Amino acid sequence: MPTGNPGSGLTILTGPNNGGKSSILECLRARLGNETPSFTSGTRNKDVELVEVVYVVDGKEQTLRSVSKGSSETIKQDFTKHPGIFVVPSRKTFSPYFSKGVWSRQDFIENASLPPQRSAVFSHFEYRLFNILQEPAKFNELLSRILGYTPEWTIDRSDQGPYFLKFFNSGHSHSSDGMGEGLISIFSIVDSLYDSEPGSVIAIDEPELSLHPALQKRTAGLIEELAKDRQIIVSTHSPYFVSLVALANGGHLARVATGTDGTTIHQLSDSSKEAISMLADRNYYNPHVFGLDARELFFQEDHVILTEGQEDVMLYPLVAEQLGMRIAGSFFGWGAGGAGNIPYLCRILSDLGFKKVAGLLDGNKTTEAQRLSESFPSYFFRCIPAEDIRTKPARGAANEVSGLLDAKLTLKAEHRDATSTVLAELSRHMDA
Repeated sequence: MPTGNPGSGLTILTGPNNGGKSSILECLRARLGNETPSFTSGTRNKDVELVEVVYVVDGKEQTLRSVSKGSSETIKQDFTKHPGIFVVPSRKTFSPYFSKGVWSRQDFIENASLPPQRSAVFSHFEYRLFNILQEPAKFNELLSRILGYTPEWTIDRSDQGPYFLKFFNSGHSHSSDGMGEGLISIFSIVDSLYDSEPGSVIAIDEPELSLHPALQKRTAGLIEELAKDRQIIVSTHSPYFVSLVALANGGHLARVATGTDGTTIHQLSDSSKEAISMLADRNYYNPHVFGLDARELFFQEDHVILTEGQEDVMLYPLVAEQLGMRIAGSFFGWGAGGAGNIPYLCRILSDLGFKKVAGLLDGNKTTEAQRLSESFPSYFFRCIPAEDIRTKPARGAANEVSGLLDAKLTLKAEHRDATSTVLAELSRHMDA
């Protein structure tokens, strides 16, 4: 729930392909519109041959259920207040030539419906384009924040009658038929955000599709900012959309997994979110502990190996190669940043439903390994038969080094002016 802090209203859904993330967003989409959705035989679970979705809106249950076993048709029970969710599907392409219609945000939500089959086309999105064109300033402002520039565009009409999206570039123009899929995706994402109000609910499926990493990063930053006073649900395969700021401010992360027990949803506890915040925030000596590589953790299927440091990640495969062996599993990021961090990572993995987790510790960490085994009995922990992964020479005493910041990480007064000059010159160079 949004509290005014960046990302506090953000919910992040992760999980493997075919795990059920899109189905969750489709459940939200099925609640919209005035007509009851139909579920084809191919979309229903064949084991039970019916559909039942229970929504909780302002603490009260609303139910969408099959009229009978084996039927495609549904009925609504106790549907009163409309949650007003704006849902953007994963496939955001729209027809390059379209008819005219001007849909406000409310029009779009009220006319939204769950198609009988997943489609590669974002139906009726073109009607939103006519709405944007009436007052494009706010839309273009958000668009430029993601793209880094504001494209010149409008809606034109062909002599044959259909309308099309028109772009200008270096004195030339082309239709939306010549647009890259990434730009099309950005248009639909920005459309879901630009006219939203505080208290709005927005769900975006796979916003990263066809987007360059730089655009993913900017899109994720914009979503995090707007989620201070809006509920935004993002289903994603990209670590760029796992916002550590959001998790620290009360946002949620849920991992959807499929196995022998069916589809299950595991959500981070408050203690795990506190651990992530602690490991990631101002960790100057180990900034990689929850860097981009480490955030891939939220997308792995299972079989995670935890080690103390980055050398371990690099050298254990070398050890296995010399032994003629193969290590089954994936190493976590660039190490945990010390044995003391491994319990926090195990708590996070346990919350998210990981079953195959192992930890390799240095030979002098037997006490820590024993505690880990007691706290997480289903996980595997062992110490190597040496004090460290490699032999290291003795270190002599080092002279003090005078830095820009003092011991309290405060910029020293004698360096303020010179540092300000350097950073100003840097900014001018980058902005030129």
